Amino acid sequence: MSKSIVLSLEWSNLLALKASKLYYDYDMKNSAKRYIGWFFIAMMQFGVVGALKHDAFGLLFIATLLVVYWYYGRWFFRQKMLQRFYDKMPSVSEKLTFKVDTTGLYHAQTLIPWEEIIKVIVFDDGILTQTHDTTLFFQNSAFENFEDRKCYLEMAKEQGKL
Repeated sequence: MSKSIVLSLEWSNLLALKASKLYYDYDMKNSAKRYIGWFFIAMMQFGVVGALKHDAFGLLFIATLLVVYWYYGRWFFRQKMLQRFYDKMPSVSEKLTFKVDTTGLYHAQTLIPWEEIIKVIVFDDGILTQTHDTTLFFQNSAFENFEDRKCYLEMAKEQGKL
């Protein structure tokens, strides 16, 4: 495929936070980390048994805290940390333009070759492109039309990144 496409987006702290949340959810669904959550649930079951048989409510309390933290608290604390990080930085709203073809992604004078891209993840809201150094999130509005989005995904698939 020899077609090149142009992606235009306005990168902001809010978009960075949205991309972080999408990747966090993706990582929790598609990595071995979810098994740690199952371990916490098993601990909670042992806590219930211990509390009922031996009046050991401390184990139940700790196991309950671990489960609540794992499934609800982790993103809350990470979000607060990212928000503080972005609040310390000046509010950035930068217009970025990328030209994408079979050799890679061009931004200004910089080329990100397809070989440096680890994976491309498709979401309903857009496409996340992860490299060794950075993560780029292209909302659907960054593409001129649906055909360009489809072309980007075809290029990623040809390169083995999808």
